[in-house]
Amino acid sequence: MGDERSGSIPTAKIRHAGDAPGPRAARTIAAILQGTREVFLLNGYSGTTIDDITRAAGVSRSSFYTYFPSKRDALLALGAQSLASALAVVGELAGLGAGADVDDLARWVSDYFGHLDGHGSFAFAWTQAAHQDREIRRAGQRGHLAMCRRLGMALARIHDVDSEAPTETGLLAVSMLERVWAYAQLYGRHVDQAALERRAVRVLWELERPPGQESDFLSRPATTGSGRSPGPRSDQLT
Repeated sequence: MGDERSGSIPTAKIRHAGDAPGPRAARTIAAILQGTREVFLLNGYSGTTIDDITRAAGVSRSSFYTYFPSKRDALLALGAQSLASALAVVGELAGLGAGADVDDLARWVSDYFGHLDGHGSFAFAWTQAAHQDREIRRAGQRGHLAMCRRLGMALARIHDVDSEAPTETGLLAVSMLERVWAYAQLYGRHVDQAALERRAVRVLWELERPPGQESDFLSRPATTGSGRSPGPRSDQLT
């Protein structure tokens, strides 16, 4: 079980000799996790099999089971990486503090989408798995809401106010960003990804802005643009 204060998740069982995997084992583990990400993005958690993962990773079933007892453990390993990445990016926003402007927030949004480029498939696989696994659901909820609370507080701090509902603000923000990212992957070049980012910035800027506080934000466009290429599903639309 995870710890509510740290926002941890159940620990994945990764099999290797010694305290840390050697270079060859580390490469194999990395390939398996990358293959798992790719398949989760396409098939979700329930629709993914070990064979799907091993084909995407370019490894044998025996290699997979050498390091991971189950698909669940691969999910948990991705979860630890995703949580650490999300907390780091949220920490960047918290570091901006009061006085940050819309361009600062735009750069942060681009960074968050960059985080999702690496971990977005996990977010949706985790949601699906949580309906089937009580331990994953309970521990994932704690970690996720702890991260959302930090995000909500950081968004309020930009306007130099205390949020009345930081967890809910952060949950709304994360939900929006994850869905926008997912649709950007699905629709690829059929949507303007820079425009999606600009509009996401506009929404986030207003979430914790006190009523009546002067702002020239609505009168000027946000400057953003990550230059990232469309996701792997962009070729499904013609």
